[in-house]
Amino acid sequence: MDKEHKVARSDFEASRIRFLDAADRVFVRNGYDRSTIREITAEAKTSLARLNRHWTGKQHLFADMFARHFNPIHAAQNARFDVLEAGGGEEATDPRAILEAFFSPALPGGQEQDKDHLAHRVYCRALIDPSAEASELVHPLVRETRARLVRLLRNALPTLDEQDFFLALTAVLGTYLYSQVYGERLAAAVNVNHRAIDWNRAGSILSSILADGLRRAASPAG
Repeated sequence: MDKEHKVARSDFEASRIRFLDAADRVFVRNGYDRSTIREITAEAKTSLARLNRHWTGKQHLFADMFARHFNPIHAAQNARFDVLEAGGGEEATDPRAILEAFFSPALPGGQEQDKDHLAHRVYCRALIDPSAEASELVHPLVRETRARLVRLLRNALPTLDEQDFFLALTAVLGTYLYSQVYGERLAAAVNVNHRAIDWNRAGSILSSILADGLRRAASPAG
């Protein structure tokens, strides 16, 4: 019985992963509102009855699907924030160090395998999907990490007033989104091989460019 139970659990988990992988592909093609349970079931080459063993509906399925892509990125970002804060000193209030801790885990570095590239596309599309329901699912996934980024940058840029700090955040988060969501399109427009970019280096460069601008804006002469 124990062996049979293990086999059943293995089959159950394999079925779950197959549906999540199918939902990834359908979502990247269609966006949230045009993704249907029927199409996901067909993509997974299995039955609606089997899908219903795992989730109560589309929103429940997508909550799991988004979480499996968002959580590893945010865990890596928070781990880097932990290191900055534990070390204290200047790094904890260095805009460049804060931004590199935020950017580097999310940028599409090292995604040699198709599944890794797809995971990053799901993450990017979910961040900008216009569906109100998708936004409701994404918001709790990003809330804690975004709040921590804001707090760290606020501590690093105490001289900025509220409006200028808002503009600083606009520059940071706009760069974060654009470089990931539209990076491939821009690279094609300027004849750059997007897949050949060293994204570890790119995270450092983007952080430096933004940090230099933030420091100037926060300086008395800025």
